[in-house]
Amino acid sequence: MCWPVLVLSLWLAACAPAAAAQATSPPAPSATLPPSPSPRPTQTASPTEFPPLTLVFYGDSLLKVGEVGRQGQSGVSFVDELPAYLQPNSAYTLIFANYGGRKARWAAQHLQETVLIHDPDIVTLWWGMNDLDGCPGIFDRQSNRLMEYKLRAYIEEHSQAMRQQIDDLLAEGINVFVVSAMPVLGGNLPWSHHGPNGEVVWEEGRWCHYNLGLEQLAQAQRQLAADYAGASKAVFWVDVWELYMQNRQTERMYMDVVHPGTEGVALIAQAWMEAFNASGIR
Repeated sequence: MCWPVLVLSLWLAACAPAAAAQATSPPAPSATLPPSPSPRPTQTASPTEFPPLTLVFYGDSLLKVGEVGRQGQSGVSFVDELPAYLQPNSAYTLIFANYGGRKARWAAQHLQETVLIHDPDIVTLWWGMNDLDGCPGIFDRQSNRLMEYKLRAYIEEHSQAMRQQIDDLLAEGINVFVVSAMPVLGGNLPWSHHGPNGEVVWEEGRWCHYNLGLEQLAQAQRQLAADYAGASKAVFWVDVWELYMQNRQTERMYMDVVHPGTEGVALIAQAWMEAFNASGIR
């Protein structure tokens, strides 16, 4: 009779999948096996870690004596003081773009190859000392009086060049710090003229009250930065003029008549850090 065979076949068919599933399931780990490894942690920064920032410092010899790539350790710079404040150092890349003797107009014309090539997050602009062309630029040689009409023209040219740089940087999403003009030591600058090869030749015994012009330049720079800040633009002000006015009796503020000395750069670095901390960038 076929019924037993049929029943047996149906029972085997019903049990076969369960047996197969039981055969392919991994055995339960014993108590003596090591625990399974924990998942690999994700590469997100902890609350105390920051993404790296690239900072370019663009200016004349007040930023650092000489020209980037053409000098060794020449002079001092407030930028050299910043790593002590910017912690951890691995989160910041500081790049010099110093061009002694240059003006803001030249800086605006060469922004791409000198600054933007570094893909910066923050750019500090420090121009102005050369923009008035020294005593011959804004003073009458015979009377040694300030020529206001020439000073206004130089300041307007400087302001236009600064606006061009700032606008170009903001268009790239870059934060901008503007450092003010700095007074010369004692207020006076030696007269000068250009030699046969275009070099500056300083004249002994003749001086002009150069701070009369630099002070008005610093005022124009202050207003320029305030205009951008008032429009909620990422432009931040570092008032080196006022800092030097408040520390006129402090030693080692100058390296020479024009350039900052060791104490000067230390105070400028502090002022820059105050602006950076107040900016909310980090």
